[in-house]
Amino acid sequence: MSDCNDSSCCSSEKSCCSESRSCCCPACDGDCGGDPVACATKMWSDAFFQAMRKVHVDILKAKIAKAWGPMMDKSADAVMEAMGVKWQSMMAEAKAKNDLAAKLAGIMSAKP
Repeated sequence: MSDCNDSSCCSSEKSCCSESRSCCCPACDGDCGGDPVACATKMWSDAFFQAMRKVHVDILKAKIAKAWGPMMDKSADAVMEAMGVKWQSMMAEAKAKNDLAAKLAGIMSAKP
């Protein structure tokens, strides 16, 4: 008997589904038991709830932007300013390390 992680599992050994459902159908993680109608039903159900969640998020995003938008804009500006300073600092540190490495390499490769 092949291992359930083997790609030939579903085509050659249906008993694999009872051992590890996830090997049977990559579309629905084996919840269908090999039944294409059950698989389609599971995928449509999952897609419905994903879409419903996205609509909830979109509605809340609009309401949050309306209620707190100006405060969030100011907060975003403060974050951008601080992160800009941090980024420049990181770039300066990286340049200093590279410059030091280049100087050390030059010193060590020079003939006495």
